[in-house]
Amino acid sequence: MIKPIVRKIQLTGGSTYIISLPKNWVKEHSLKPGDEIEIRQDKQLRLILTPKNREGDEKREKTIGLNCNKPDISFVIREIIAYYMAGYSLVTVSCNRFTADDREMIKDVVRKRLLGAEVIDENASSLMIQFLVNEKDLSLTKSISRAFNISYNMLRDSMDALWEGDEKLSKEISDRDDDVDRFYFYTVRQLSLSVEYSDILENEGYNLTQIINIFSVVKSIERISDHSVRILQQLQTLERLEDKRVYDHGKTTADFYKTSVNAFFNKDGNIAHDVIKKEYDLLNSNALITQSILSSQLDPKKTGSLLIIMDSLRRAIRYSIDIAEAIIDLLAKQSEPFEELTD
Repeated sequence: MIKPIVRKIQLTGGSTYIISLPKNWVKEHSLKPGDEIEIRQDKQLRLILTPKNREGDEKREKTIGLNCNKPDISFVIREIIAYYMAGYSLVTVSCNRFTADDREMIKDVVRKRLLGAEVIDENASSLMIQFLVNEKDLSLTKSISRAFNISYNMLRDSMDALWEGDEKLSKEISDRDDDVDRFYFYTVRQLSLSVEYSDILENEGYNLTQIINIFSVVKSIERISDHSVRILQQLQTLERLEDKRVYDHGKTTADFYKTSVNAFFNKDGNIAHDVIKKEYDLLNSNALITQSILSSQLDPKKTGSLLIIMDSLRRAIRYSIDIAEAIIDLLAKQSEPFEELTD
């Protein structure tokens, strides 16, 4: 834990109270006489000092070098994604046993799943990846909105693809999952960076205490897109969905999901409470259809696929409830406006 610095209040000019700034803090921010500092007061009457943004200011780069003893590609990709989400701007991966195919696979996955990822240097044993992303171009809210729109359409379209037995549409929908992942990883990255750079949240009306709630929302969105892919995987066994009850339940679940996320974007606690009130009816409907499938005389493989679909829809309902609950918690932590300070 960093030891607190104590400063005595001094009086100057008969009416102005001053304290000196820590030298290390001034150097860390490259400040000089004449630079401006913004001072704000929070609800606990604490003063928050932030160097005023100057034209051309950039956030500090965080870099890391990763070494691997063996070319476990899945390990390497997981590590790269982890440091991307942690807010690093440059990652170098070195491995003496990389093959050309290994490097191509890593580059392909990173470019598909991480926004702004570019390989800026490579040789036989290493890759240097820079993350060229700027929150000014894609805000937190826009990122979550895009993830949701893709995820919602995936869920609706997955039911249509099953109903129509459309394998081409099924493949196209599955490919969208990478796009949801891109916005999910980007959002988590921005939440990580907001711990150091509070303006990422403040510019959109959020505060640090709400990070866990925002993460809960975007994680639920990402999980629902995964379940849409899981639903589509049953097309191979079913060839075509013939149970209208399952189809209608899937459409109802998608609309329920949309209502829940709209409550988040509108910061509407009343809608969130209404969503939660409908939990019992939807889950009960899901259970009744599931029980009917279990008691049917269908081929065991088709029965298994239908049960998987119903389970994924049940989970989508639960994730929608999680979103609604996160909204209620988020609103309870909504910051009051900063008070205006007087000199």
